[in-house]
Amino acid sequence: MIYKNKKGSVLFLSLVLTGIFFVILSSSIGLGLTQQRFNKMKVASTQALSIAEAGINYYKWVLYHDKEEYCNNEACLSGPDYGPYGPYEYSENGTRGFYELYITPPAADGAKIIKIKSIAWTEKYPNLKRAIEVTCGAPSWSSYAILSNSDIRFGEGTETWGPIHSNGGIRFDGVAHNIISSGVLNYDDPDHEGVNEFGVHTHSPVLDPQPDSNNPPQNVPNRPATFMSGRTFPVTTVSFDLLDNYVSDVLQIAGTTGGLILNPSNEKGYHIKLNTNNTVDIKIVTRISDPCSRCVETGCTRYKWGLCVSWGCTEYVSTETYSIERETNLYSSRTIPANGIIFVKDNVWVDGSVNGTRATILAFKEPLTGSNTNIIINGNIKYTNYDGTDSIGLIAQKDILVGLDSENQLEIDAGMIAKEGMIGREYYIQDCGGHYQRHSLDIYGSIASNLRYGFSYTDGSGYDIRNISFDNNLRFFPPPHFPTVGEYVFLSWEEK
Repeated sequence: MIYKNKKGSVLFLSLVLTGIFFVILSSSIGLGLTQQRFNKMKVASTQALSIAEAGINYYKWVLYHDKEEYCNNEACLSGPDYGPYGPYEYSENGTRGFYELYITPPAADGAKIIKIKSIAWTEKYPNLKRAIEVTCGAPSWSSYAILSNSDIRFGEGTETWGPIHSNGGIRFDGVAHNIISSGVLNYDDPDHEGVNEFGVHTHSPVLDPQPDSNNPPQNVPNRPATFMSGRTFPVTTVSFDLLDNYVSDVLQIAGTTGGLILNPSNEKGYHIKLNTNNTVDIKIVTRISDPCSRCVETGCTRYKWGLCVSWGCTEYVSTETYSIERETNLYSSRTIPANGIIFVKDNVWVDGSVNGTRATILAFKEPLTGSNTNIIINGNIKYTNYDGTDSIGLIAQKDILVGLDSENQLEIDAGMIAKEGMIGREYYIQDCGGHYQRHSLDIYGSIASNLRYGFSYTDGSGYDIRNISFDNNLRFFPPPHFPTVGEYVFLSWEEK
């Protein structure tokens, strides 16, 4: 009889199962440790991203206190990286880490566009880095199609694209494709007698009701045919006092960085023609047409051969025609400076076309406040490119004016500011000549006028048709060294 010993088989099986158990156990432990390490790295990665974002927010705070600080108060580093500045320590809620900053300053033409890149890591995982890059921009004075510091009126025949704002009241009888806002709750419209009206109101096709006693009024009717995107009032005003220091700063920049400065001509002023090859032709204006005289005394409104013949009228007003009769050449094909600044210490006539050009023309005599220095536009100012490549800024100490003999179909592509005066056309009577009445005016850009803006009058003087289109590129990519208003805002945000 034969007996089989099964103890060895059981022992072997037990050893195999034990081995498998330990393999599974060790694998599980290893997997758990790996998962734990992965989770810690994931947390560290998230913390690094938060630290990087903290670096971005910190530098936005720096720019809030100083719009011209691009080096974090350290020795400025050159491109192409413009950094790193730091590393700077970060500690919050038990998390400790570091970040470095790369700050690309605005381009030489003065557009307030800044790139900020923040690279961050935690103390425990220094090789695990996250990076954020943002583009910041400071909105310019060309953030509105039309900005005014006084009561303004838009007559029938006016069509506007882009936001419009006045620190005073607005009467709008045309068609507005964007929001119209006013800094006042209600006001006494100076164009007619009567009770106060809404801060933004219309007479077309029928009169708005009188404001109720609420702030804001609760009885404002919906007038989509006139206010296609609505109206809002009262809102925060935009102070023209912000321009006081701007002009002297730009003059200093022009003098230290190669801008073109034209000293007083000792004549009538300068004529600048813009060319499509990034140059300008400059002439000295030695003679302009004689002023147009008109009688303005009440009751003295009959004219014969251009003269007021009513009895007792002794008051006449002379209105400049701003028409050039004689000029002499100063520069031909003068290259526009790299910083884009042309600073004219005299009156200046501007016209022409550009292609790939960005320039700002300022007209300010010294002292830089209180003088009567104007920019006059009689001929077209045209872009070739409407994607932001071309950009012209016109900033006058007093007025930006369209003269009597301006083009019948005038086109102006520019961002315009009249610091102390108006943007518009003087009032010319019929006896001033056949050009007192013009057909159409097309503006592509923006208008900022301290005093009341306007290119037409109720008796037909001026432009019958006014089309004003807002160049949205001007908001964050304005002409060189254009003034800004408000703080830097994020234009883009991406993880690198």
